[in-house]
Amino acid sequence: MHTRSWIIVAIAAAVACAQEDAPVALGSKVYVADEESGTLSVIDHRTRQRLRVFDLNVTEGPAPRRVTLHNVQAAPDGRSVWVTAVGRGDAHGDAGHGEEPLEEVVVLDPRTDTVTARVALGSGLHLAHVVLDAASRYAYVSANEASQVLRIDANIRQVVARYDLGAGRGPHGMRFCGDRLYVANMGGRSLSVIDPAVGSVREVPVGGVAVQTACAAGGRYVFASLYDTREVVRLDVASGALVRVALPAGAQGPVQLYPGRDGMIFVCDQGILMSRPASNLLFELDAERAEVLATVEVGRGAHGVVLSDDGATAFVTNVADDTVSVVDTASRRAVATVAVGRAPNGIAHWHVSGGMP
Repeated sequence: MHTRSWIIVAIAAAVACAQEDAPVALGSKVYVADEESGTLSVIDHRTRQRLRVFDLNVTEGPAPRRVTLHNVQAAPDGRSVWVTAVGRGDAHGDAGHGEEPLEEVVVLDPRTDTVTARVALGSGLHLAHVVLDAASRYAYVSANEASQVLRIDANIRQVVARYDLGAGRGPHGMRFCGDRLYVANMGGRSLSVIDPAVGSVREVPVGGVAVQTACAAGGRYVFASLYDTREVVRLDVASGALVRVALPAGAQGPVQLYPGRDGMIFVCDQGILMSRPASNLLFELDAERAEVLATVEVGRGAHGVVLSDDGATAFVTNVADDTVSVVDTASRRAVATVAVGRAPNGIAHWHVSGGMP
């Protein structure tokens, strides 16, 4: 199976242009990477309405091109939002002249909802996810095809380090747990553990196509979703022990996951890939007991999930429905649906005092 054929439909960004003139909100907002339409949707947390749409396709100038957006990250300090991006070539989707499309990260100021930078990273990388450290000093971007993680200085917007994970590892989602970065390797069926302070990389086999990671229980555990085996695996950070959590019957394949309060883990069951049907399920796991506690019905192709800063609300992207489900975590039910762009993928929550990845 070619892992890149179903994970990276990559991401986007070029020149941003707000298509709606809604006033900028300084409360809580949700940013959604609309993968296939090349747009970034901004949802008001309170009203559950789409405030504005950024079209990140480049349609004018000497080198027009379309893009696909995959992942979006709100910086922990609340000062920026980062989007991974892969160009499709010119305005018709052709790279032209045998050249591979340009790949970038786009940086926005969430306080004004304006694009502040486009950081060109090259081509042939197949950029996947972006995450920032706790101090928001560095951004880290996974390059699926290159089997690397790139470190970007968030102030000067330049690549300052590259971590090689090994041929064919196919890194995708990643999260910090303490001072180490845990990277889910799709091709390697493993986790890479990067210590940026010393530049070291070690690998932990997990026995499945790892898509995303999450840090839980105050840094004691790292969870990873395994799409092909329909499992979530828990890594004990101190001992290295692995515990496998089988998802309920009917699960079609987990993708993104996110830690909640009180030791909960929310897991999106997407399906669709590997000829599986689209799933509309969001699972809630207990981190300590390593078991599924509840199942919530959302939209079809549940892909990305993020929680609000108070943990009361989960937002889920539904890649097959072009919507975002708003879930009340106390009642464990979807309470609203917001229409966004085509094939919404990555999602992040921003509030004035900080950001949730």
